[in-house]
Amino acid sequence: MSKLLVVDDDLEIASLLCELLELEGFTIEIANNGIEALEKFDDSIDLVLLDIMMPEMNGFSVLSQLRSKFTVPVIFLTAKDSEFDKINGLELGADDYILKPFNDKELIARINALLRRTRWDNSSNEKAVQYTIDKLVVNNKQQSVYFDNKYIELTGTEFQVLLKLLENAGNIISRDTLSETVLGKEFIPLARSIDVHVSNLRKKLPPRSDGLPWIKTLRSKGYLFVVDQNDDLSQN
Repeated sequence: MSKLLVVDDDLEIASLLCELLELEGFTIEIANNGIEALEKFDDSIDLVLLDIMMPEMNGFSVLSQLRSKFTVPVIFLTAKDSEFDKINGLELGADDYILKPFNDKELIARINALLRRTRWDNSSNEKAVQYTIDKLVVNNKQQSVYFDNKYIELTGTEFQVLLKLLENAGNIISRDTLSETVLGKEFIPLARSIDVHVSNLRKKLPPRSDGLPWIKTLRSKGYLFVVDQNDDLSQN
């Protein structure tokens, strides 16, 4: 049973969200401001629904503190609809950004899609694959990323974007394909969200020793994860 932390200073909205999510089978913890959210957050929380405009500490500050220690999925659920706020939220490490007022079914679909992508079942029969590119080592089973033996912290969504790029390394993958397979874009299209996640990856991955870029953007086509003949893309 997934446990969600709902963070919203509007008591009525928080209560309605709690009622909706509990009917869907989720366990809910509520915080009515940012400070309370950080106090209530622990390893039992599977996903955070986070408002931006709150007293004492806004949602951006809460996310920044969470991301300094945790990779828990975070969805901004907010009335702030400017492109700047969306990009800022995603760059800070949010996995999704949903505007109020929202459709109940769409919200539940987005939550479930994100939980499916980020929950890792150790009993899964999925084949373990390790990708080695330059000094970068990515293991799909462990969901780990290392460069020159140093661990790189990624959010769950960033890892899934990287993994999808690696699965198609050397080939162009369209923005639509990335959005549909990683973000579930068919539920709620989010302008530029996939671009921001790719941009975050570029910032977090150290420069390659061979001087090649990690990811190329091909205008009107999508993205290409760059490889050469020395890269090992499917080491078990």
